[in-house]
Amino acid sequence: MANDICDKLIQKQWLRYTDSSLIPYVGGIYVIGIKRSSNRAIIYLYLGQSVDVHDRIKHHKYSDQKIDGFIRRNIRRNGGKDLRVKLIKEERHKFKEGVYIKCMEKKLGYKLQYNMKVC
Repeated sequence: MANDICDKLIQKQWLRYTDSSLIPYVGGIYVIGIKRSSNRAIIYLYLGQSVDVHDRIKHHKYSDQKIDGFIRRNIRRNGGKDLRVKLIKEERHKFKEGVYIKCMEKKLGYKLQYNMKVC
């Protein structure tokens, strides 16, 4: 099941982080990434879960996690134009966050730089 969720997340289209009106008010798993201009690739930075992904994405601008500071700096520097987000609705999101982090890192071949949770 975790593999299916990770595959669906990877296949999902990225949304601009600043286009919050496109992010639904649903429970689920989401990833935050950043577009690098040098090779136009989007690097996955963080995987999280929430009962309301829309509100959680907005709160990342004001909270105290490591990813939150990165988001604030990016927004100050360039209005957040390079930040991206994608999500998948998942009812059992809270119980498996660590499993999804581990799965994504395995599929991507690198660690999610801003996830501090020990899996």
